[in-house]
Amino acid sequence: MKLTKRVMIVPVASLLLLSGCAKPSAYKDPISKFQTATAVVTEGTRNEYYAVNKRERDALIDRHIAEGKKIDLLLLNETRLIEDNDFSARMDALYALKKHGELLFKLANSAAPDEAKQAVNSLDDALLKLSSSLKQAPSSDFKTKAGAFATIAGEVTNLVLNAKVEEALKKAILLSEKDVSSLIALLKDDMAAIRARQKSTLSQARVLATDEYNQELKKTDKEGKPAYDPNKLKAAAEKIKEAEDVWENLAFLPGPGFKEMNDAHQKLVSYAKKDRKSPEDLAELVAAMEAFSEQAKIIADAIKDIQQ
Repeated sequence: MKLTKRVMIVPVASLLLLSGCAKPSAYKDPISKFQTATAVVTEGTRNEYYAVNKRERDALIDRHIAEGKKIDLLLLNETRLIEDNDFSARMDALYALKKHGELLFKLANSAAPDEAKQAVNSLDDALLKLSSSLKQAPSSDFKTKAGAFATIAGEVTNLVLNAKVEEALKKAILLSEKDVSSLIALLKDDMAAIRARQKSTLSQARVLATDEYNQELKKTDKEGKPAYDPNKLKAAAEKIKEAEDVWENLAFLPGPGFKEMNDAHQKLVSYAKKDRKSPEDLAELVAAMEAFSEQAKIIADAIKDIQQ
Protein backbone atom coordinates (compact mmCIF):
# COMPACT_ATOMS: atom_id res chain seq x y z
CA MET A 1 0.00 0.00 0.00
CA LYS A 2 1.49 3.31 -1.07
CA LEU A 3 0.59 6.69 0.40
CA THR A 4 1.04 9.78 -1.70
CA LYS A 5 0.06 12.07 1.15
CA ARG A 6 0.56 11.99 4.86
CA VAL A 7 -2.82 11.01 6.17
CA MET A 8 -5.02 10.92 9.25
CA ILE A 9 -7.18 8.20 10.75
CA VAL A 10 -10.27 8.87 12.78
CA PRO A 11 -11.19 6.17 15.29
CA VAL A 12 -14.11 6.16 17.59
CA ALA A 13 -13.30 9.09 19.81
CA SER A 14 -13.27 11.63 16.99
CA LEU A 15 -17.03 11.56 16.82
CA LEU A 16 -17.22 13.18 20.22
CA LEU A 17 -16.42 16.53 18.74
CA LEU A 18 -19.22 16.34 16.19
CA SER A 19 -22.01 17.66 18.37
CA GLY A 20 -23.98 20.22 16.45
CA CYS A 21 -22.77 23.71 17.09
CA ALA A 22 -20.97 22.86 20.31
CA LYS A 23 -17.28 23.67 20.39
CA PRO A 24 -14.67 21.03 21.19
CA SER A 25 -14.03 22.76 24.52
CA ALA A 26 -17.52 21.73 25.64
CA TYR A 27 -16.43 18.12 25.40
CA LYS A 28 -13.27 18.21 27.48
CA ASP A 29 -14.55 15.77 30.06
CA PRO A 30 -15.95 13.07 27.71
CA ILE A 31 -12.92 13.30 25.43
CA SER A 32 -10.58 12.99 28.39
CA LYS A 33 -12.46 9.88 29.52
CA PHE A 34 -12.44 8.40 26.07
CA GLN A 35 -8.75 9.05 25.57
CA THR A 36 -7.99 7.33 28.86
CA ALA A 37 -10.25 4.38 28.06
CA THR A 38 -8.75 3.98 24.60
CA ALA A 39 -5.24 3.97 26.04
CA VAL A 40 -6.17 1.29 28.57
CA VAL A 41 -7.89 -0.93 25.99
CA THR A 42 -5.02 -0.70 23.53
CA GLU A 43 -2.47 -1.45 26.26
CA GLY A 44 -4.45 -4.43 27.50
CA THR A 45 -4.70 -5.76 23.97
CA ARG A 46 -0.98 -5.28 23.44
CA ASN A 47 -0.30 -7.38 26.54
CA GLU A 48 -2.50 -10.19 25.26
CA TYR A 49 -0.84 -10.16 21.85
CA TYR A 50 2.60 -10.34 23.48
CA ALA A 51 1.55 -13.35 25.57
CA VAL A 52 -0.10 -15.49 22.92
CA ASN A 53 2.96 -16.97 21.18
CA LYS A 54 4.81 -17.56 24.45
CA ARG A 55 1.78 -19.37 25.84
CA GLU A 56 1.61 -21.70 22.84
CA ARG A 57 5.34 -22.40 22.95
CA ASP A 58 5.35 -23.19 26.67
CA ALA A 59 2.32 -25.45 26.30
CA LEU A 60 4.03 -27.46 23.57
CA ILE A 61 7.17 -27.85 25.70
CA ASP A 62 5.12 -29.03 28.67
CA ARG A 63 3.30 -31.60 26.52
CA HIS A 64 6.53 -32.97 25.09
CA ILE A 65 8.10 -33.22 28.54
CA ALA A 66 5.09 -35.17 29.80
CA GLU A 67 5.14 -37.48 26.77
CA GLY A 68 8.92 -37.82 26.63
CA LYS A 69 9.08 -36.51 23.07
CA LYS A 70 11.90 -34.75 21.25
CA ILE A 71 11.77 -30.96 20.86
CA ASP A 72 13.41 -29.11 17.97
CA LEU A 73 13.43 -25.51 16.72
CA LEU A 74 11.25 -26.24 13.70
CA LEU A 75 8.55 -27.57 15.98
CA LEU A 76 8.79 -24.52 18.24
CA ASN A 77 8.50 -22.17 15.28
CA GLU A 78 5.32 -23.92 14.16
CA THR A 79 3.59 -23.05 17.44
CA ARG A 80 3.45 -19.34 16.57
CA LEU A 81 -0.15 -18.19 16.15
CA ILE A 82 0.86 -14.71 14.98
CA GLU A 83 3.80 -14.24 12.61
CA ASP A 84 6.24 -11.37 13.15
CA ASN A 85 4.90 -9.16 10.35
CA ASP A 86 1.27 -9.69 11.37
CA PHE A 87 2.26 -8.95 14.96
CA SER A 88 3.91 -5.66 13.93
CA ALA A 89 0.81 -4.62 12.00
CA ARG A 90 -1.37 -5.20 15.04
CA MET A 91 0.97 -3.30 17.32
CA ASP A 92 1.11 -0.37 14.91
CA ALA A 93 -2.69 -0.29 14.54
CA LEU A 94 -3.13 -0.16 18.31
CA TYR A 95 -0.45 2.53 18.57
CA ALA A 96 -2.21 4.63 15.94
CA LEU A 97 -5.47 4.37 17.86
CA LYS A 98 -3.73 5.52 21.00
CA LYS A 99 -2.04 8.45 19.25
CA HIS A 100 -5.36 9.59 17.84
CA GLY A 101 -6.84 9.63 21.32
CA GLU A 102 -3.96 11.85 22.38
CA LEU A 103 -4.62 14.16 19.43
CA LEU A 104 -8.27 14.57 20.42
CA PHE A 105 -7.23 15.33 23.96
CA LYS A 106 -4.92 18.08 22.71
CA LEU A 107 -7.58 19.56 20.45
CA ALA A 108 -10.15 19.65 23.24
CA ASN A 109 -7.90 20.83 26.05
CA SER A 110 -5.42 23.19 24.45
CA ALA A 111 -5.89 26.56 22.79
CA ALA A 112 -2.33 26.48 21.45
CA PRO A 113 -2.26 25.69 17.69
CA ASP A 114 1.33 24.48 17.89
CA GLU A 115 0.41 21.76 20.37
CA ALA A 116 -2.41 20.58 18.14
CA LYS A 117 -0.08 20.52 15.14
CA GLN A 118 2.47 18.48 17.09
CA ALA A 119 -0.25 15.99 18.00
CA VAL A 120 -1.33 15.78 14.35
CA ASN A 121 2.24 15.14 13.27
CA SER A 122 2.65 12.49 15.95
CA LEU A 123 -0.44 10.68 14.70
CA ASP A 124 0.71 11.15 11.12
CA ASP A 125 4.01 9.40 11.92
CA ALA A 126 2.13 6.54 13.58
CA LEU A 127 -0.01 6.10 10.47
CA LEU A 128 2.97 6.01 8.16
CA LYS A 129 4.50 3.34 10.38
CA LEU A 130 1.24 1.38 10.23
CA SER A 131 1.15 1.68 6.45
CA SER A 132 4.70 0.38 6.21
CA SER A 133 4.03 -2.62 8.44
CA LEU A 134 0.84 -3.48 6.56
CA LYS A 135 2.86 -3.93 3.38
CA GLN A 136 4.71 -6.79 5.08
CA ALA A 137 1.72 -8.39 6.82
CA PRO A 138 0.94 -11.81 5.33
CA SER A 139 -2.59 -11.88 6.76
CA SER A 140 -4.77 -10.52 3.94
CA ASP A 141 -7.81 -10.01 6.19
CA PHE A 142 -6.00 -7.81 8.68
CA LYS A 143 -4.14 -5.98 5.91
CA THR A 144 -7.33 -5.14 4.01
CA LYS A 145 -9.34 -3.88 6.97
CA ALA A 146 -6.56 -2.08 8.82
CA GLY A 147 -5.26 -0.68 5.56
CA ALA A 148 -8.60 0.94 4.80
CA PHE A 149 -8.57 2.43 8.29
CA ALA A 150 -5.15 3.94 7.64
CA THR A 151 -5.91 5.68 4.35
CA ILE A 152 -8.23 8.57 5.21
CA ALA A 153 -7.89 11.48 2.79
CA GLY A 154 -5.03 13.90 3.39
CA GLU A 155 -7.43 16.86 3.24
CA VAL A 156 -8.58 16.01 6.75
CA THR A 157 -5.10 16.65 8.10
CA ASN A 158 -4.93 19.95 6.25
CA LEU A 159 -8.23 21.07 7.77
CA VAL A 160 -6.98 20.28 11.28
CA LEU A 161 -3.72 22.09 10.69
CA ASN A 162 -5.69 25.09 9.45
CA ALA A 163 -7.67 25.11 12.72
CA LYS A 164 -10.91 24.05 10.97
CA VAL A 165 -11.45 21.38 13.58
CA GLU A 166 -15.20 20.86 13.31
CA GLU A 167 -15.10 20.72 9.51
CA ALA A 168 -12.15 18.33 9.57
CA LEU A 169 -13.80 15.97 12.03
CA LYS A 170 -17.07 15.93 10.12
CA LYS A 171 -15.16 15.10 6.93
CA ALA A 172 -13.22 12.43 8.77
CA ILE A 173 -16.28 10.64 10.12
CA LEU A 174 -17.96 10.60 6.72
CA LEU A 175 -14.84 9.05 5.20
CA SER A 176 -13.98 6.60 7.96
CA GLU A 177 -17.25 5.44 9.49
CA LYS A 178 -17.27 1.99 7.84
CA ASP A 179 -13.53 1.42 8.15
CA VAL A 180 -13.45 2.26 11.85
CA SER A 181 -16.22 -0.24 12.52
CA SER A 182 -14.36 -2.87 10.48
CA LEU A 183 -11.13 -2.39 12.42
CA ILE A 184 -12.88 -2.54 15.78
CA ALA A 185 -14.68 -5.71 14.69
CA LEU A 186 -11.40 -7.20 13.45
CA LEU A 187 -9.62 -6.60 16.75
CA LYS A 188 -12.64 -7.85 18.70
CA ASP A 189 -12.71 -11.10 16.68
CA ASP A 190 -8.93 -11.42 16.98
CA MET A 191 -9.13 -11.23 20.76
CA ALA A 192 -12.04 -13.68 20.87
CA ALA A 193 -10.03 -16.23 18.87
CA ILE A 194 -6.96 -15.72 21.06
CA ARG A 195 -8.94 -16.22 24.25
CA ALA A 196 -10.63 -19.33 22.88
CA ARG A 197 -7.20 -20.71 22.04
CA GLN A 198 -5.96 -19.77 25.51
CA LYS A 199 -8.85 -21.68 27.09
CA SER A 200 -7.99 -24.75 25.03
CA THR A 201 -4.31 -24.51 25.95
CA LEU A 202 -5.05 -24.11 29.66
CA SER A 203 -7.45 -27.03 29.52
CA GLN A 204 -4.62 -29.21 28.24
CA ALA A 205 -2.36 -27.89 31.00
CA ARG A 206 -4.90 -28.98 33.63
CA VAL A 207 -5.02 -32.47 32.14
CA LEU A 208 -1.22 -32.75 32.12
CA ALA A 209 -0.98 -31.60 35.74
CA THR A 210 -3.56 -34.04 37.05
CA ASP A 211 -2.14 -36.90 34.94
CA GLU A 212 1.32 -36.32 36.39
CA TYR A 213 -0.04 -36.44 39.93
CA ASN A 214 -2.11 -39.57 39.33
CA GLN A 215 0.71 -41.39 37.56
CA GLU A 216 3.00 -40.81 40.51
CA LEU A 217 0.29 -41.75 42.98
CA LYS A 218 -0.44 -45.14 41.36
CA LYS A 219 3.18 -46.34 41.56
CA THR A 220 3.53 -49.57 43.56
CA ASP A 221 6.31 -51.93 44.60
CA LYS A 222 6.60 -55.63 43.77
CA GLU A 223 4.15 -56.46 46.51
CA GLY A 224 1.56 -54.01 45.20
CA LYS A 225 2.02 -51.54 48.01
CA PRO A 226 2.12 -47.76 47.35
CA ALA A 227 5.60 -46.69 46.27
CA TYR A 228 5.13 -43.09 45.19
CA ASP A 229 7.71 -40.44 46.01
CA PRO A 230 6.11 -37.96 48.47
CA ASN A 231 8.26 -35.11 47.18
CA LYS A 232 7.30 -35.77 43.55
CA LEU A 233 3.67 -36.11 44.54
CA LYS A 234 3.82 -32.78 46.36
CA ALA A 235 5.48 -31.10 43.38
CA ALA A 236 2.80 -32.50 41.06
CA ALA A 237 0.10 -31.21 43.41
CA GLU A 238 1.64 -27.73 43.25
CA LYS A 239 1.42 -27.86 39.45
CA ILE A 240 -2.26 -28.69 39.74
CA LYS A 241 -2.79 -25.68 41.99
CA GLU A 242 -0.96 -23.42 39.58
CA ALA A 243 -2.96 -24.71 36.59
CA GLU A 244 -6.24 -24.27 38.46
CA ASP A 245 -5.31 -20.73 39.51
CA VAL A 246 -4.61 -19.74 35.91
CA TRP A 247 -7.83 -21.41 34.77
CA GLU A 248 -9.89 -19.48 37.32
CA ASN A 249 -8.13 -16.24 36.43
CA LEU A 250 -9.11 -16.75 32.80
CA ALA A 251 -12.74 -17.21 33.81
CA PHE A 252 -12.71 -13.82 35.55
CA LEU A 253 -10.63 -12.02 32.92
CA PRO A 254 -12.61 -8.97 31.72
CA GLY A 255 -13.51 -8.51 28.08
CA PRO A 256 -10.90 -6.63 26.03
CA GLY A 257 -13.21 -3.60 25.65
CA PHE A 258 -13.88 -3.63 21.93
CA LYS A 259 -17.58 -4.36 22.36
CA GLU A 260 -17.93 -1.24 24.47
CA MET A 261 -15.79 0.69 22.03
CA ASN A 262 -17.99 -0.40 19.15
CA ASP A 263 -21.17 0.47 21.07
CA ALA A 264 -19.77 3.92 21.74
CA HIS A 265 -18.80 4.25 18.09
CA GLN A 266 -22.31 3.40 16.90
CA LYS A 267 -23.89 5.91 19.28
CA LEU A 268 -21.44 8.57 18.20
CA VAL A 269 -22.10 7.92 14.52
CA SER A 270 -25.82 8.12 15.08
CA TYR A 271 -25.44 11.32 17.08
CA ALA A 272 -23.21 12.95 14.49
CA LYS A 273 -25.64 12.24 11.66
CA LYS A 274 -28.62 13.92 13.31
CA ASP A 275 -29.31 17.48 12.23
CA ARG A 276 -31.30 18.16 15.37
CA LYS A 277 -29.90 16.66 18.54
CA SER A 278 -32.23 16.15 21.51
CA PRO A 279 -31.25 15.86 25.19
CA GLU A 280 -32.11 12.16 24.91
CA ASP A 281 -29.58 11.77 22.10
CA LEU A 282 -26.90 13.35 24.24
CA ALA A 283 -27.86 11.19 27.21
CA GLU A 284 -27.44 8.03 25.11
CA LEU A 285 -24.08 9.27 23.91
CA VAL A 286 -22.89 9.99 27.43
CA ALA A 287 -24.12 6.60 28.65
CA ALA A 288 -22.14 4.80 25.94
CA MET A 289 -19.03 6.75 26.85
CA GLU A 290 -19.48 5.94 30.52
CA ALA A 291 -19.87 2.23 29.75
CA PHE A 292 -16.64 2.26 27.78
CA SER A 293 -14.88 4.16 30.54
CA GLU A 294 -16.11 1.71 33.19
CA GLN A 295 -14.92 -1.29 31.17
CA ALA A 296 -11.53 0.36 30.81
CA LYS A 297 -11.31 0.71 34.61
CA ILE A 298 -12.04 -3.01 35.02
CA ILE A 299 -9.35 -3.82 32.46
CA ALA A 300 -6.84 -1.55 34.21
CA ASP A 301 -7.48 -3.29 37.54
CA ALA A 302 -7.04 -6.69 35.89
CA ILE A 303 -3.74 -5.62 34.34
CA LYS A 304 -2.50 -4.55 37.77
CA ASP A 305 -3.50 -7.90 39.27
CA ILE A 306 -1.71 -9.81 36.52
CA GLN A 307 1.44 -7.72 36.89
CA GLN A 308 1.44 -8.28 40.65
